[in-house]
Amino acid sequence: MHQNYDREHLEKLNKRLVVMNEQTLKQLVASGKASIIYVHGTARSGSTIAQVIFSSFADRAIHEPFVVVRHPQGGDLRPNNLALNTELYEKACGVIVNQILEVLKEKDHATILVKDISFFFELPIWERWIQIPEKFLFTIREPHSQYFSDLSLFTYYYFQDDRALDRNREFVLQNALTMESLNLQNIWPGLDETVISNNKKEWEALIPHVKTVRSSLDGTFKKIAIMDLNIMRMNPYYAIEKILKKLDLGVDNIESCIYNLNIQSYSKIFDLGDPNREGVRKARNSKTINPLVEGEDISPYAFPPQSQKHIWRVIPIYLDLLYAPEQVAMPSLEQLDDLVAQSETLKLEDTHPFEAYAIANFHLHQKTAQPEKIVPLIERILKGNTKISSNWEKEKINSERFKVSFEIVDRYWNQRNQGKNC
Repeated sequence: MHQNYDREHLEKLNKRLVVMNEQTLKQLVASGKASIIYVHGTARSGSTIAQVIFSSFADRAIHEPFVVVRHPQGGDLRPNNLALNTELYEKACGVIVNQILEVLKEKDHATILVKDISFFFELPIWERWIQIPEKFLFTIREPHSQYFSDLSLFTYYYFQDDRALDRNREFVLQNALTMESLNLQNIWPGLDETVISNNKKEWEALIPHVKTVRSSLDGTFKKIAIMDLNIMRMNPYYAIEKILKKLDLGVDNIESCIYNLNIQSYSKIFDLGDPNREGVRKARNSKTINPLVEGEDISPYAFPPQSQKHIWRVIPIYLDLLYAPEQVAMPSLEQLDDLVAQSETLKLEDTHPFEAYAIANFHLHQKTAQPEKIVPLIERILKGNTKISSNWEKEKINSERFKVSFEIVDRYWNQRNQGKNC
């Protein structure tokens, strides 16, 4: 979220946006001159890499326009007024209109991909915004990894120290007790939140956002899909193909979504921030989709108690979205036994046992379930000793490392099945 902007450029942009508003954007879309693909998720959920991947199907992609217009109003997060109001929403629509008009100088129709995050949208503004895009892609990431990545980024900004990055998780975990309860006004004045409360808001916003879009689809040509970051990294070709079909984007050019992404990133994405800033550096500069590797999963017990409880509270939200019908790339039981992309030895359970357990349980509770195949897989996941990078947990098996997290998945399905039987 933290941006390094060209202030002079922003001030000029801010003045121009006053007359370029929501109504103009709606007219451009209604007249067939423009169409909008919208990518939306929590922070650290893969929304930026999704933007890069799917910008292949757009003339231009706009990175977080709602963040851009907030900056001249007093910072990334405006003091005492964090949510989008009508004025800022109108100006964000103006950012999009401005890019559409630039494309229309060269061609008759502009396809624009817009990417933003869930934290700032409250329902009144959200209900206005979702009338405009034609296609929606929501991004999710399993909560242990998503929270750790969020915590890492705040730790980096607070300490301004490269040791706070994902590649050195020990530094992040050593400071987690301080960071989880730190008032984030120490990093951004006006953000009266902690890392935990900020992350909680991001997750809690997603469910009503998805439901509102879902309920607005009847009688329209609009499309919606959900992309799970680890599922996409597990088998990029399969996941991207499924998403493209769901969004009706065509599947003739999948290779362009997987390779030379850094070229696409710099040629397609409009972003007033520095593309090398920590929040987007990895996604914006990767040549291809980073594969799943050993050691990147993290147990809830690596965190202090309050962070553990927070992760456990948001797991049911994640499961609702993982199991949603719009999550079209759910791996089959056979795919769970396949090797992940770019690996000769690793399966999903070797890199992310919690997610493998959640997916295996999904298959266990289907009408066509084959318990004789699924139960041994679940037992193998529970007994697995995943190679991880945190020294203190190397000797523990997955049933110990994710004990409560696995129990939450079990309770989720017990409650869901009881609801079906009522």
